Amino acid sequence: MAITFYKLLAPVIEKDIKFAAQQLGISVSDVYQMILAEAARNQQEWFSNGVPNLNYQCQDCRLAYLYIVASSNANTFKHVLETNADLNTYVMNLARNNKNIKICALGGGPGTELLAMTKFFHEQRLGYCVSVDFQLLDKVQEWANSWYGIRNTINCTLQSIYGVDRNGWPILPSGNFITCDVTNPGSLMNTGNIWGQDVYVINFLLSEVFNDDPGVRIFIKEIASMAPVGSRFVFIERKGSMWASRIQKIAAEANLILSNFYESQLNKDYDEFPEDLGNVFLALSQTRKPRLTWNIIYSIGIKQ
Repeated sequence: MAITFYKLLAPVIEKDIKFAAQQLGISVSDVYQMILAEAARNQQEWFSNGVPNLNYQCQDCRLAYLYIVASSNANTFKHVLETNADLNTYVMNLARNNKNIKICALGGGPGTELLAMTKFFHEQRLGYCVSVDFQLLDKVQEWANSWYGIRNTINCTLQSIYGVDRNGWPILPSGNFITCDVTNPGSLMNTGNIWGQDVYVINFLLSEVFNDDPGVRIFIKEIASMAPVGSRFVFIERKGSMWASRIQKIAAEANLILSNFYESQLNKDYDEFPEDLGNVFLALSQTRKPRLTWNIIYSIGIKQ
């Protein structure tokens, strides 16, 4: 049985839409129209050539992200895990030797990296369980609902495929959502133990901050100063020389050895069908479909 991002996201989105309709005293159809309006506004913000005003505190904005962007972002991290030889070897060695991987996403929203890790290890068929301790840092507390919803859906899906004995699962997800503003280094005092992670992921964070924010650079520098030797920092961004320059600047200040940059034009995985999103796809797809093709650059930093 396949695990796909759309199937994992479908019950999370469906539940959030019904809850929004109930709380606002409106119909589900009205919520669909709110998602479409927010998606159109967000698209204008992305192409404004300025700081995108994305109001993730607003539920329809988060729903638009889950519907349009979440699967492609998960697909992106899975692509990097599979195709980058250094990162793949590093992660597989941790899985083989420790049966445990610690990962932290900076500005990670709903936690699409956990979706990626779940599908990745399901497809690896290693024959043993790998514990994935996933720490998600984001200033938008409201994302916690989606993060825990995604984790619960992953657990239910793994149980339906592999049974109730979690030792037989390919991945055992755990972790926390930590409210933290990654543009404010002072907020690191309240993050708990995020220092000993194996992998740090900076996934489309810089293009959302947009400006060359010194707070982000200091934040990552502080984390890198306490990170274990050999830990990986995965920088993923929109294609463009400006983002590559920003990544190089951050890596230099954080004393990370940065790999070459890799450009990729990505499509959804062959087994991903947006129709699996269910009712929300049926309602919205004539006007707006999920993101199906996209371009990225990425680079891997190594703590020395």
